[in-house]
Amino acid sequence: MNVKKLAVFAVAVLILGGGFFAMKQFSEMKELPPERPKVVSANYVKVNPVDYREVDTEVVAYGRITSSQTLNVIAEVGGRVLPGSVPLKPGTNFRRGQVLCRIYGEEARLTLQARKSEFLNLIASSLPDLKIDFADNYAEWLAYFENIEIDQPLNELPEIKSNKVKTFLATKNILRDFYTIKSMEENMRKYTIYAPYDGSITTVNLEVGTIVNAGTNIANIIRTDELELEIPVEIHEVKWIQEGSPVEVTLEDGSMNWKGEVIRIADYVDPNTQSINVYVSVSTAPNSGLYDGMYLRTVIPGNRLESAMEVPRRVLMNENEVFVVDGGVLKTKKVNIEKISRDQVLISPLEAGGLNQGDSLVIEAPANAIENMKVTSFENQSQGQGENIPRTTQSDTAKPKQTPNAS
Repeated sequence: MNVKKLAVFAVAVLILGGGFFAMKQFSEMKELPPERPKVVSANYVKVNPVDYREVDTEVVAYGRITSSQTLNVIAEVGGRVLPGSVPLKPGTNFRRGQVLCRIYGEEARLTLQARKSEFLNLIASSLPDLKIDFADNYAEWLAYFENIEIDQPLNELPEIKSNKVKTFLATKNILRDFYTIKSMEENMRKYTIYAPYDGSITTVNLEVGTIVNAGTNIANIIRTDELELEIPVEIHEVKWIQEGSPVEVTLEDGSMNWKGEVIRIADYVDPNTQSINVYVSVSTAPNSGLYDGMYLRTVIPGNRLESAMEVPRRVLMNENEVFVVDGGVLKTKKVNIEKISRDQVLISPLEAGGLNQGDSLVIEAPANAIENMKVTSFENQSQGQGENIPRTTQSDTAKPKQTPNAS
């Protein structure tokens, strides 16, 4: 029984072996297709001819607009807060000269009138002596006495024409009382708080009717007819900005624009932003659409470069090197960097060597681009107009059937 199974197994092995041998023989008899020639892919680069010319620079920056003047309304005298000609409420707009609020000062007013009455009595008692001893001055002092009004500010004293008159007035305490009254009159002005400019109330710390002491902060106000834009500018960009330069101010989406002017440039670095603040005065008018706190975009014209060229920032290598195509191969050259922005770089010619007028500057290169790599270059077309046309070709590289899109 075992001999029979071994015989069947041996026959099966022979059949399989014979079939494999026959398949191999038949496959060797089949003709192989001809090998296709290997195609070496070309390295395409996009170039621009170097063209130095006059370039007007500009600085684009963003900043927040603020009021040119922000004041705290401080009580300089004590008393009860009284309403003014505008409501003492946040958001209230006011015009220059309007009364923001008052401090009750009836007691101070009556004290001032009492001192004026004493002063009037003092001059009246001195007129007879002036008539006898200083007849030349009598008429002036009599007219001054007659023009004194208790509820009106005192006029300036008549001119003192001699030292004898000065001595007489001093001994009578006329000069002392006059300047005391003028001081009290000046103090009375502090009981009424006027708006120093057109503006708006931002915060109110005390309501009308509150008793305040001298030095109490009643409210905060801002000026709305003169606004400033505070713009943090990078340190290397500040050299392009000059005081007095016109500025274009816009919303981020460009839907609204205003005119401004650089009014001052800080001479220190902000430690938080490591930038230098530039301040722009913005022209405003009623309903101009400008409000304190807005975040705006500015374009500040800078200095003019006599010989420069703007190129994409991506072309830079090792900070100040670029690729050029020279004789169908890549070469590196140094450039003089004048100004760097987010996407562009302004370059100028070096005094010796470097990137020259007319060189084929590589704008787009393969990721594996290296010095002396053989390339096929295409001149950059503006805004995709037409197809790219090869400037140079490679003799040892198979040319593809279709021109690649180098955009």
